Amino acid sequence: MAKKIIFMGTPMFAVPILKSLYQNGYPVTCVYTQPPQKSHRGQKINKSPIQGISETLNLEYRAPSTLKENKEEYEFFKSVDADLAIVVAYGQIIPKEFLSLTKKGFINIHASILPNWRGAAPIQRAIMNLDKETGVSIMKIEEKLDAGPVCNTYKINMENNFNSTEISEKLSFIAAEKNFR
Repeated sequence: MAKKIIFMGTPMFAVPILKSLYQNGYPVTCVYTQPPQKSHRGQKINKSPIQGISETLNLEYRAPSTLKENKEEYEFFKSVDADLAIVVAYGQIIPKEFLSLTKKGFINIHASILPNWRGAAPIQRAIMNLDKETGVSIMKIEEKLDAGPVCNTYKINMENNFNSTEISEKLSFIAAEKNFR
């Protein structure tokens, strides 16, 4: 088991995966998420789902607006001396210089059967294209977006009446169950 893990995620899709890591004793040293956003109505500040679960689990988290050319975050990330980084819908491209800061690299859990639907909104794109199946790809991160070698894929059939929220929940639980239990 790795000694230090940095988890990077933002939306609800990432929550079951972080919870599974925590509940199964994986040493999550630090969590990165997107900063709180103002809602359109009332300008209320909304934390990301990952920030919320990090606070609940008492995990240290950081929410920089960007990693690009961010010397402070680079130095902090480097000081953690992590064995592995796990990225789940983080919402930022991780700069090249960060990719060498862990001993075993970065793993991405992506909500599509790669190479289909790289980048943002893969579940919605699978629905719009009437795909018969979708899934989760576990891959090693390289410099290009969602282009590293795929280590594993878990597939599900897309039923006609599933919406993006239902598919997202199903894929997130599959990723958490298959990888960290």
